[in-house]
Amino acid sequence: PDKSMPATLREQQAKITDDDDVTFEGGKLLGGSKKPKVSCERQLQQILRYVAPPRKLTSGYGKLDDNGEKMKIPKLVMNRKLQFFMLMCMVLPQVYCWTQLSNEPTPYQQVSRWMGSFKHWRTWMQDPLFWMNFLSMALERVCYTIVWVRSKWFMKLCKNSFLREWGTPVDVVVRLFFVNKLFQFGGLFLWYYYSAPFFSVVNVTLFQWVTGLQLFIFGQVLNNAIYRAIGKAGVYYGVRLGQPVAYCTGFPFNVFTAHPQYFGSVATAIGVGIIMTTPAHETAGIFGVCCSVIFQYVYMGIVEEQF
Repeated sequence: PDKSMPATLREQQAKITDDDDVTFEGGKLLGGSKKPKVSCERQLQQILRYVAPPRKLTSGYGKLDDNGEKMKIPKLVMNRKLQFFMLMCMVLPQVYCWTQLSNEPTPYQQVSRWMGSFKHWRTWMQDPLFWMNFLSMALERVCYTIVWVRSKWFMKLCKNSFLREWGTPVDVVVRLFFVNKLFQFGGLFLWYYYSAPFFSVVNVTLFQWVTGLQLFIFGQVLNNAIYRAIGKAGVYYGVRLGQPVAYCTGFPFNVFTAHPQYFGSVATAIGVGIIMTTPAHETAGIFGVCCSVIFQYVYMGIVEEQF
């Protein structure tokens, strides 16, 4: 501190750390305050730490091992050639459809009709069948949230209840998966059947076949690749349930780094919806159902990232 400054100011300046966003001018604190100023950014960081304190990642491909020491995560190198190949498989058929198909309804007319169906969203929200379908899909999200967030409790439940007859905690999750899918497909079928007449294969346009099959095949490729990459234990939360899972840097993680399995499931659902849609189902909310699928997988991705 400058010796020519008053003693109180010298003591005050000596207490200020390098991180404090405070400057001096003419022997006075800028702004006339006698207290060091804390930047808005630091205040925001303090609030965030209080509201959502940082967690130790002990699982979920975490950065810390059981001893609390940092693990060396293998470097993930994106496969640009494979990315380009898969991109072309999606783009080129669409270029053909949009430039060569002129019979009505054209791709532009169909996409415009699909997007225009969202104007009926208030009707969707008032439909009990729509919410029944939403809840039937949400059941799986609830189960997986419990397994992920309360994994120790779930393991104890599997050990001390009738669930132990089903095998390991991962085996229990697998069985719950099939039960949940039964509810999901049942809810989807009931909504589709009672909302409008069933679609006719002869009325499905070439654009619908191309787009729907593209998304369906692409999604299934990602889903099957996940099983081959990390196995049953990796897919069904074995990393949270006491089963080691190797850190994978190959396909599909070197093409899609953020939840390729969820991306594949969403692509599959939208692909099936595009093939089976009809004008009546569009009005009833088939693309609203697709949006609810997207919402629930985004929710699950956030849960896995934050907890």
